[in-house]
Amino acid sequence: PAPPNSVPVPAKWDPRYYAIRSGLGSSVTSASPELLQSLTAIRLNMRQRWQTKRGPLVSRHIIDWITFDTGVSVFPQANRDDFGQVFGLANYNFNWHVGDRTTLVSSGIFDFFQGGQKLVTVGAFLNRPPRGSLYVGFHSLNGPVVPNVLTPFNNQVLLTTYSYRMSPKWMSGAGLSYNLAGKNIGENLTLTRIGESFLVSMGVTADVSKNNFSFSFMVEPRFMPRTMLGRVGGAQIPIAGQNGLE
Repeated sequence: PAPPNSVPVPAKWDPRYYAIRSGLGSSVTSASPELLQSLTAIRLNMRQRWQTKRGPLVSRHIIDWITFDTGVSVFPQANRDDFGQVFGLANYNFNWHVGDRTTLVSSGIFDFFQGGQKLVTVGAFLNRPPRGSLYVGFHSLNGPVVPNVLTPFNNQVLLTTYSYRMSPKWMSGAGLSYNLAGKNIGENLTLTRIGESFLVSMGVTADVSKNNFSFSFMVEPRFMPRTMLGRVGGAQIPIAGQNGLE
């Protein structure tokens, strides 16, 4: 039963209805196949690839210099399915590969009804193989403001993560999330021992926003798909034996 004096969440911001509008239950492998609702939506998407050539003159290769994917959902029965707006869930994903080791990224998603979400993320990846990588980003979320029903939900968050290979056998990684309103969200720290056949990782996570702290310990074969062909914490780990006997 609902707690005393509780106020039901309006459908505009009910996560269950948002999942339906987003098409969460449209796949047979959906994490929530029990979601069911009458809804009509036409999803339009466009993928763009701007390419160029890089490399020495004797060995030029084609790369995706800029990728820009956009999409929007059209709701023919707007009053029933999208709170009076024909267009909704507009989104984009932008990647600008400034160099082979530097990428600027941005993504966002928007709804156009009153109090709809406005979510934007911008950031930069710096990759310096084989030593490590760094990401710095800014996450802005402007949510609904409904007096006496929902408190204003606005977050301006600074995000940063790094991974650094300290030696042939050890790698460290860390992450930080900080709300620019003056609130610490959380941090994590991971230390990985790189063996010839196994990766052994130990980590600690502090979720200050929920007052939750956790520890982790993981052992995985170096060839497992989870490592994305040897990638740990964003840094590339060469295949065992590539640089000689380890």
